[in-house]
Amino acid sequence: MTVTEYATADGLPGAYWSADPADPRSSRAWLTANRWPEDGVRFLEIPGAGAACAVRTQDHHSGFPRMNCTDVAAGTGRDVEQSEADLARARTEGLHQLNVCALGYGQSVFPARGARFDADALLTALEEYAHRQGRLLTFLHLDADDPVLPSLRRRGWSVGVTDHYYRIADVGPDEAAYLAGFSAHRRSRLRRELASLAQAGASAEIHRGAEVTDRIQQEVAHLEACSDEKHGIPGDPARLLRVNEGLRHAFGSRYCVALVRDRHGNAVASSTALLGTRDVLPRMVGLGPGSKEIGAYFHVAYHLMARLARDSAARGVLLSTGTATAKLHRGATASPLLSAVPPAARAHAALLRRTDAAFASREAR
Repeated sequence: MTVTEYATADGLPGAYWSADPADPRSSRAWLTANRWPEDGVRFLEIPGAGAACAVRTQDHHSGFPRMNCTDVAAGTGRDVEQSEADLARARTEGLHQLNVCALGYGQSVFPARGARFDADALLTALEEYAHRQGRLLTFLHLDADDPVLPSLRRRGWSVGVTDHYYRIADVGPDEAAYLAGFSAHRRSRLRRELASLAQAGASAEIHRGAEVTDRIQQEVAHLEACSDEKHGIPGDPARLLRVNEGLRHAFGSRYCVALVRDRHGNAVASSTALLGTRDVLPRMVGLGPGSKEIGAYFHVAYHLMARLARDSAARGVLLSTGTATAKLHRGATASPLLSAVPPAARAHAALLRRTDAAFASREAR
């Protein structure tokens, strides 16, 4: 079966994309612009299966762990205990990988409009393609209703929960309606949080499309570089500016920036965001000096995103994966993300079983 590789989603026919998607992560604009030179992502078209997919190659366990099937199966960064012997076996087994996954934990398999989607044909083509390259084929970060999961299970693949994705499903028509959904204690705490900027003499802004000036883009790149530095990543404002400029160009009026300025007018916190017809997708939070003292993080990460959703007729906010507490305390719910490894990948299957059990144990508490 023919498999055609593309460096970017732009090369694929328009039948794979919705012109106005509910979730920005499933748009061609997101999959094209949210890139960096070392991300390893490519796009494969399998016309005989009526689908295309996003894949990421991985070699020698370098790069981002959440796109490495060994780290994902092991629950690395998700507090799952694994033995060093099991990890060592899996690292050897997965030295060269072909992982079906998209940046941002979004949709990675794209059925074509007007064609019959054949999941079994897709899997057969991908297995042959990975085999020719000497790579271990896996699927990472699938939603529970992903159309390939039934076929994976029928073929004996190991499937398990490897993460949770958090989303505020409904921000309400206004702030009062949003707050009404919380307990009295939590509502009181959120009201104090919402008042923190005014008490500090700070201000909040949301800019959309053409309102996002070059100066604002420079401010955002500086703040995002500060955040990278805090996480042990070399801050590179020029690289971050290139990504944000790509998103601004690709999304147009659906590209947004939220800013918090201190009492002197200096930008101390930011969030870039993209609008879908159903959800707002915050891409990255930037935090500079002075942001912590005024509680700016909670505004750019949550409250301004909720305001943006209300103002744009969206309903929810996509909050990605990671630490649960702050998200749950602001109205998010968790949905499982599943990953799958083939029957021959026994070392990865052992890691995956333990990670799935760890998530099940937490949910049962």
